[in-house]
Amino acid sequence: GEKIHEDIFDIIDREADGSDSLEGFVLCHSIAGGTGSGLGSYLLERLNDRYPKKLVQTYSVFPNQDEMSDVVVQPYNSLLTLKRLTQNADCV
Repeated sequence: GEKIHEDIFDIIDREADGSDSLEGFVLCHSIAGGTGSGLGSYLLERLNDRYPKKLVQTYSVFPNQDEMSDVVVQPYNSLLTLKRLTQNADCV
């Protein structure tokens, strides 16, 4: 949580400060796994809080619906992540 959040945003802030004209952010993640769905959604929300006027575009990897997954919570991760994507991303 909070420790990782601070470390990640230290890097993001440093890169944003070094940019001449920051237009937005691109987030690449999976919506079904724990890190991509949980941490990715969390970072997406924090980006919107911290940089409200910047565009956020995501490249989201969706689970294969033709095969069963070993991860029991994969459908829940996907649904919860989709909700956050629609609320916080400008382009999915």
